[in-house]
Amino acid sequence: MKKHLSKILSIVAAFAIMFTLAACGEQEEKIVIGEGDWDSAAFHDQVTKFIIEEGYGVQVEIKLADTAVQNASLKTGDIDLVTEWWVDNIPSYNEDIEAGEYTSVSTNFDDNEQGIYVPTYMVEGDDAIAPNLKTVQDLKDYAHLFPNPEGGDKGIIYGGPEGWSATAFLHNKMEAYGLNEYYTFRTIDSSATLSATLASAYEKGEPWVGYNWKPTWVMGLYDMTLLEDTPYNEEDFKQGKGAFSTSDVNVVITDGFEERFPEVTEFLSNYETSADITSQALAYMRENDVEADAAAKWFLENKQDVWSDWVPTDVKDKILEALDNE
Repeated sequence: MKKHLSKILSIVAAFAIMFTLAACGEQEEKIVIGEGDWDSAAFHDQVTKFIIEEGYGVQVEIKLADTAVQNASLKTGDIDLVTEWWVDNIPSYNEDIEAGEYTSVSTNFDDNEQGIYVPTYMVEGDDAIAPNLKTVQDLKDYAHLFPNPEGGDKGIIYGGPEGWSATAFLHNKMEAYGLNEYYTFRTIDSSATLSATLASAYEKGEPWVGYNWKPTWVMGLYDMTLLEDTPYNEEDFKQGKGAFSTSDVNVVITDGFEERFPEVTEFLSNYETSADITSQALAYMRENDVEADAAAKWFLENKQDVWSDWVPTDVKDKILEALDNE
């Protein structure tokens, strides 16, 4: 009886060990993506998740965290990668890279323009009312086209919330370019409200001028023109002069990730989109009232020319099959 009991216990123990090892294996095969609290990050994370899970068979978990927490978590290995790492927003970026805290494997996009925009219908086409409005400095001659809805003799230029570095820069620009004489610079308390002012004017075909940036849903939905400025220069920028700089938005992986997932790393090293493509995805989310996972599937179904070269043919086939089965 004791022999039988001992044998049973041994079998149970063996199964327990096998289960534990299997569980550990599954845990090791999970990739954790750190996600910023904005829609474009969610979109890129869902694209990456779908490709990794369906194309490479590896489970993906997405953890929401602000930039500071993501930075710390990359260094500790609590997250494995970030798909939208805004280099200029990371003061320690160069030091982190040099120290091997994490590795940049690709630039997701670097055409993230920001500045003073007007609707393109104002400056292009047979019905354009300001075809010679080309630069920020030209705005002095067009204040009459942008009347302040609250009244007064000055035009209105819309800006983002106070506290944004971009808003502080534009305050300086208004003074440096003498635009204060012709315009009221009206700051808006949220990016959503700023977008709403643009959308309202655009859908009525009315003039609008103000601050915006890429990628955003409004830039994906509406045809906007960035007014030209002198090239970015660090010293000029401090005085409110010249254009905004653009920032590399990279895909970064934590130390040791490439050794664990070499094939996935190869895919990530090919991951490259643009601010325009990202804006289109955000516009799709807005127009269809859907979340980032739906936008990711829309992108994979409709933008194969963008992503098909990121992965080998067999992986591409798995992804397309998974899309067909959705």
